[in-house]
Amino acid sequence: MSEQILSPNAPAMPDQETLRRRRTIIVSLMTSFLFLGITMIFLPQLVTSERPNYWGLLLTIPVIVIGLTCALLAWRHQTTAAGYLLLATVLILSLFSPVVGKGQGISVGIMVAILGIGISANSLPSQHINRAIALSILVGVTVILIDQFIPDFGLETEPVYTNVSAAIILIVFLVVSAQRFQAFTLRTKLIISFVVVMILPLLVLGFYNNRVATQSLMEQSRHQLTDMSDQTAQQYDEFFAAQLNHIQTDARQTALVDYLSLLENTRVGSIESSKARQTLISFQTRDETNQEFIESYAILDRSGRNILDTATNQAGLDESQQPYFTAALSSGAPFLSNVSFTNGDNGSFYLSAPIKDSNDFTLGVLRVRYDIAILQAIVQSGEHHHDHSEAGHEETTDPDTIIAIVDRSTYLRLAYAGDPALLLTSYKKFTDLEIAAMQASGKMPQKSLAEMLADTSESMVAGIDQLNEHEFFEGYVREFDSNAVITGRALSSQPWMVLVYQSVEANTNAIRQQTRVTVFISLALAGLAILLAFAASQILAAPLVSLTRVAEEISAGNLTARATSTTNDELGALANSFNRMTDEINRTLGTLEERVAERTADLEIARQQSEKRANELAAIGEISKVVSGEQKLETLLPLIARLVSERFDFYHTGIFLLDDTGQFVVLRAASSEDGRRLLEQGYRVVVGDGRVVGYVAKFGTPRIALDIGQESVSFEATELPGTRSEMGLPLNARGRTLGVLDVQSEKPGAFTEADANTLSILADQIAIAIENVRLFQQIQKALNEYQALYRQNLKEGWAAFSREESLVGYQQTLAGGRKLLKPVETDEIREAINRGQILVSQPETEDSDSYIVVPVKLRDQIIGTMKIQAPHKNRTWTQDEINLASSVSERLSLALENARLIQESQRQVIKEQTIGDVTSKIGASIDLKNVLQTAVEELGRAIPGSEVLIRFDSNGKK
Repeated sequence: MSEQILSPNAPAMPDQETLRRRRTIIVSLMTSFLFLGITMIFLPQLVTSERPNYWGLLLTIPVIVIGLTCALLAWRHQTTAAGYLLLATVLILSLFSPVVGKGQGISVGIMVAILGIGISANSLPSQHINRAIALSILVGVTVILIDQFIPDFGLETEPVYTNVSAAIILIVFLVVSAQRFQAFTLRTKLIISFVVVMILPLLVLGFYNNRVATQSLMEQSRHQLTDMSDQTAQQYDEFFAAQLNHIQTDARQTALVDYLSLLENTRVGSIESSKARQTLISFQTRDETNQEFIESYAILDRSGRNILDTATNQAGLDESQQPYFTAALSSGAPFLSNVSFTNGDNGSFYLSAPIKDSNDFTLGVLRVRYDIAILQAIVQSGEHHHDHSEAGHEETTDPDTIIAIVDRSTYLRLAYAGDPALLLTSYKKFTDLEIAAMQASGKMPQKSLAEMLADTSESMVAGIDQLNEHEFFEGYVREFDSNAVITGRALSSQPWMVLVYQSVEANTNAIRQQTRVTVFISLALAGLAILLAFAASQILAAPLVSLTRVAEEISAGNLTARATSTTNDELGALANSFNRMTDEINRTLGTLEERVAERTADLEIARQQSEKRANELAAIGEISKVVSGEQKLETLLPLIARLVSERFDFYHTGIFLLDDTGQFVVLRAASSEDGRRLLEQGYRVVVGDGRVVGYVAKFGTPRIALDIGQESVSFEATELPGTRSEMGLPLNARGRTLGVLDVQSEKPGAFTEADANTLSILADQIAIAIENVRLFQQIQKALNEYQALYRQNLKEGWAAFSREESLVGYQQTLAGGRKLLKPVETDEIREAINRGQILVSQPETEDSDSYIVVPVKLRDQIIGTMKIQAPHKNRTWTQDEINLASSVSERLSLALENARLIQESQRQVIKEQTIGDVTSKIGASIDLKNVLQTAVEELGRAIPGSEVLIRFDSNGKK
C-alpha cells in the first residue's frame, strides 16, 4: 500500500486529457488558418491566370471548414472525434490532389505525411498514435504513386504554389511536432528517429539524382527543339535561295531576250512571242513538286506593264508600282518579296529578276508569283523525320511538335502545322483600325476581325519579341490544351520567324519517366526503412515497455511484481536495479509502522505545544482586550493578577511596581490568598537582591527558578508554601522598567524558555496598560485643574462684568423691549438655576401660566437665565419650541461671552496704550523735576479725580 503526500501549495497541473484537448484546438485552428492564408495569398494569381484552375479550391475550402468544426468539437470535449475527423479529411482529400495538380505528388505526399503525423501526435490518444502515423505515411506514399500513374486531365497547375504551400505547412507542423516530441512514447520516438535518419538521406539523394537527370533531359529536349528550328529556318532559306537562282537563270533565256528586243508593235503574233510563252509555260511545269503552288510566270517591260503572262487574265496589267518590279529594275539583281494579300487572294509572294541583252541593258523583268500555300507544304514536310533503324527508314510524325512561320511585323501565322483554322491568323490582338490599315496595304488577308483574332496571346507576342534575349519561353497552345516550350529562329531571306512548339507534357515525359523510376526506388527504400524502424523500435522498446508495466503494477500496490532481465546490457542492469529497489521498498515498509508511530508521537507533542501556545496567545489577547479599557490603576492591577492566574492556571500571580526612589519594588496586586496578606503588609523587595523579583527589576530581563531548592523564591516559604517554580517578567515600557510580573506554580519545572517568550508579550501589554493608566490619570488631573481655574476665571470675569455694567438684562414683549435695571428673581428662575436644567411649565388649568425658563450656560457655568412667557394662558409648548429655546440659549451664551471678551480686550488695549503714552512722555525728559511733574500730570489725566503723590524716603527708596 503506497501513500502520496501532496503539498497544499503545489499548483494543480492539468491532466493529460485537458492538454490533448488544448492541443487539438490549436492544431485544428492552425490547419484551418494555414490553408485559409495560403488560399487568400494565391487566389489573386489564380484569378489573373489565363487558364485559372479553381479545382484546387475544392481541396482547400473543405479543410478550412472541417478545421474550424474540429476546433469546435474539441471545445465541446469531443477531442478524439475532432482528431479523427481532421485526420480523415486531410488524408481523403489528399488522394484527389494528383487529379487537380498533376506532377506535384511528391511535395503533396510529403506534406500529407508530415501533416498527418502532426495531427495524430497532438490530437489522438497515445495508444492510437502509431497506427495513425503509419496510415499517414501510407497515404503519402499512395499520393505519390497515384501522381506517377494517373493520366493528365489537362488542368492548369502551377507547381510553385503547391511547393510553397507544402513548404509552409511542412515547416509549421515540423515545429509543432518537435515541441511535442518529448511527450511521445518511446516507441514513437524511435520510429520517428529511425524514419528521419534513414529516409532523409534517401530523399536528398533521390532529389539530387532526379534534379540532375531532369536538367540533362531538359537540355537534351531543348537542344532538339533548337536543331529543329535551325533546320526549318535553313530549309526555308535554301528554298528561297534556290528559287532566286532559278529565276535569275531563267531571266537569261534567249527566247525572253529576243521577245523583249522586238519593237512593241511587232511583238503580238510574232514567232518570238510564241517561243517566249512556251518558255514561261516550261518554267511553270518543270518542277512537279512546286508546280501546283506557282500561280503564274510573267514578263514585264521596262514600263512595268505585264506584256506576257501564263495567267492570261493578268496580261496587260500595270505592275510598275510593285516592289518586285522596282527593286529588280533598279538593282539589276533578283528580288524576293514579302507576302502580299491583294485582289482578294489567299496571299502570294513574288520572285523577280531583270532580263538583260548582251550589252547588259535591262529590257524588262521576269517575275513569278507563288501561292503562300507552299509555305504550309514546307512546314508539313518539316514535321516528318526519319528513324534510322535496322529495319530501314520509317517516316513518322511527332504529334507533340508544331512548326509555324510567323511574320514578325504582323505576327501572322503564314504557315502553321497545327490547327488549320488558325492559319493566317495573328497572335497579337490588333485594334480594328490597325487590322483595316494592314488589310488595305495587303499585309493581312481579307478576313473578319473574329477570324483574324481567333487565337491571340500576349504572352506569345512577348516571347516572340524577346527571342533574341531569351531563347526559350512558354505559352499556351490550343492544340495541346496546355503550355508548350517554344523556341524560334529568324530567316535570313525574309522578315519571318520559324517557331517550334513542343508541349510541356511531351517535353516532360522523359523527365516523368526518370522521376517515376527514382520515386519507385526511393519509395521502396523508404518502405524498407519504415519496416526496419518499426521492427527496431519494437525490439528496443519492448524491455522498457515491460519495465514500465512492472512499475505501474508496483505503483498500484503489487510489491511482488518483478522485472524480467533478458539481456546483459544497460536495460538488463536497469531491470536488476529496479528489482533491488522493489526489495528495498518491501524492507522499508516492514519498519514503516514503527517509524510512523514515532513520527505520530512527535507530531502529537508538537500539536500539543502548538495548541498550548495558541491558547496562551489567545489568553494574552483576551487579557489585553480587557485591561486596555480600564483607566484606574487601583482596579487595573488586581484585575490583571486575577486574569493571569485564571487563564494560565498559576498558583500565584503578583505585580510589583517601582517606588518613587527606585530602590524597591512594591507588591501592588496578588491573586492568591497568601499574596493578598503580603499585600496588606506592604511587602516590598530590594532592587537587585538575589531573588527572582529583585534580579528582574534590576536587569530588565526574564528569569526562571525551576525549583525552590536551587533558588529561593521571592516570598518566605511560610507565606507561599506551595511554590515549586517561579518566573519573573519585566514590565518594560518606553525603554524603562516599571515593575515585575511574578508568576508561581505548584509544579516543579513548570516554566520553559518558550513560556518566557510567550508571557513576555503579556508583560509588555501589561506594562503598556499601566503606563497608559498613569498617563491618563496625569492628564485627567491636569484637566480638572484647568477646568477649575477656567470656571473660577469665568466666574470672576462675569462678576466683574456685572459690577461694571449697569445693564443686568433685557425684556421683550409684544409692545416693545426695555432694559432691566435690576435683577428679576422669581421662584421658577431660582429653581432653573439650582437645577441647571430647562424648566417648562405646561398649563394644567385654563388659568395656568405657560412659560419656559432656560439657564444660560457657558461651559457648564450658569451666567444667566432666559424666561419665555406665553402671550396667553393655557398654551401648550411643543418639543420643537423647547429645542429652539435651548438652541437660542446656547447661541446667546456664546455671543455674550464674545462680547465680554471683546470689551475686556478693548479695555486692556486702552490700558496698555495709556501706559505706553505715559512711559514715552516720562522717558522724553532727563530732568528729575520734569520727570516727576510729567508723571504726576499724566497719572492725573489717566485717573480723573484722583490725587497723585510721589515721595522719597530718607534712604532713597520709594
